[in-house]
Amino acid sequence: MDLDNIKDIWSQENPDTTPEISLENQKELHLPLEKLRKNMRKEFWSTIVLFVFIILFLTFVDFHFFKFKIYVITLVASMMLITAFYYYKFFLLYKNLTSVDFNLLENLKDLKFQFKLNEQYYLGYYIAFVPFTVAEVILIFEFIPGWKNLTGFSFILYLSIFCLLMLGALYVVGKWWFQKFYGKYFSQILNLIDDLK
Repeated sequence: MDLDNIKDIWSQENPDTTPEISLENQKELHLPLEKLRKNMRKEFWSTIVLFVFIILFLTFVDFHFFKFKIYVITLVASMMLITAFYYYKFFLLYKNLTSVDFNLLENLKDLKFQFKLNEQYYLGYYIAFVPFTVAEVILIFEFIPGWKNLTGFSFILYLSIFCLLMLGALYVVGKWWFQKFYGKYFSQILNLIDDLK
């Protein structure tokens, strides 16, 4: 094969163009993406309402122990900081979902990567609440009169049971929440993207 022939083949292939996605496939992607956006808005506003409720609760409820109130406020403020970081990342995904161009397969591959990344953020978000859960259980044992008198083996046993129950509940609720609001839509979109390759 001579050099001119290779140049002709190269120019005919035009490697700079990216394959486009058909209108039918774009419509299939649009429905789960719209549901994702709706669930993201719903989760964001419900979290804002929850935080307002918690702040009002901490403001108006009279705690019998000043130290207990300070500990609870510190825990809640720390939880809010972690939640703010998570929602910053969450907002970036939301923004990308609203501006994604469905015409190019490369954009959909990037979206697939963002979904995988945000799934890890979600997992990290729930793992970040493990120390808070343990701290809340310790506060209960330290300041609730009936539990305050536990010592020795009974204290360790009850503390372990409470921590395991709360961490188990955190795991189950987190897994269920992610799957119900995001996981099934992530899977639908990822399957559609894989089918387009």
